[in-house]
Amino acid sequence: MENNAELSNINDKLIDLELAKSDNKNSKVRKYLPAFVLVASFYYSFLLALGLALGYIGSKIFSKLFVENGKVDCIFIDCGKYKLHLHHWILGAMFLLIVWFIDYFYLPRFFVGFICGVIAHDIYDFNDWHKVFVKNEVK
Repeated sequence: MENNAELSNINDKLIDLELAKSDNKNSKVRKYLPAFVLVASFYYSFLLALGLALGYIGSKIFSKLFVENGKVDCIFIDCGKYKLHLHHWILGAMFLLIVWFIDYFYLPRFFVGFICGVIAHDIYDFNDWHKVFVKNEVK
């Protein structure tokens, strides 16, 4: 009985994850935006562009291997009537802010690019990136 409940819970999470994935993969913006961002960041700094690409690719691989297989759950904070969904764009932005406050004179370009790549993965690949507060289900 307990295995059935766990399987159902994992199945529900996978369905939610599948629904959150972006549908419009053939739009011109989706085709050319990554190239434009990489060219612009490469112009600024090779290390920033490299970090951006590796952060995006690493986040995509992590998502495929762990999140979609149910090995890692999404992070929700219960706030009574609502839950706060900590997307990885929020966690990445918080991490950048913390590091910037600790040492605001020196922030390595590769590090900034890597974290921005993780942020871009969430915003670019998922439709639910803007849904931060989710209503709690009544049980």
